[in-house]
Amino acid sequence: MRDCIGSDFVLVTSRQSLMLLKVWDPYDAWLRMKRCLLDMDTPIHRVIPVDEVLDPLAKKVAEKAWQLAEHRIPSDASYRVTLHGHLYDVDDRGRFAQMHTIDAIRVIAEGIKRRVDLENPRWTVYVRVVPVRRWFVVAALSVARSYVFKNVRVRELGDPLEP
Repeated sequence: MRDCIGSDFVLVTSRQSLMLLKVWDPYDAWLRMKRCLLDMDTPIHRVIPVDEVLDPLAKKVAEKAWQLAEHRIPSDASYRVTLHGHLYDVDDRGRFAQMHTIDAIRVIAEGIKRRVDLENPRWTVYVRVVPVRRWFVVAALSVARSYVFKNVRVRELGDPLEP
């Protein structure tokens, strides 16, 4: 990784099949990693730039996703929401309650006024719930062109935020 993006990063957490790094510009790091790994035989399959790290509460994630989508996704473009892991809601007693995936996706999608396309979207609102420590999880949120979330060996290069 140092050969691809240099040493200007902080390793936040690492576990089997997942590394979370803090970098200055996540999309620049993604592009450098993709260019570096394109023809290389490596166990790294995906590099996902993260716009925001949030509490895993569906409403908080949704509000930030709405803001990012409003500024990034062109009004005539299609999108989809992809969620890995479970987000939470607060129940009547003030306790955290794990939401069903489809319910959390609906909460996120309801505030994005763009056309949904589940098969071939131009943009993706990507949420991944990441365990950071034993009992501590966060939601990593990204809003970018759909090819950003594919295998690093897919030969689509370009500005991941370009309309």
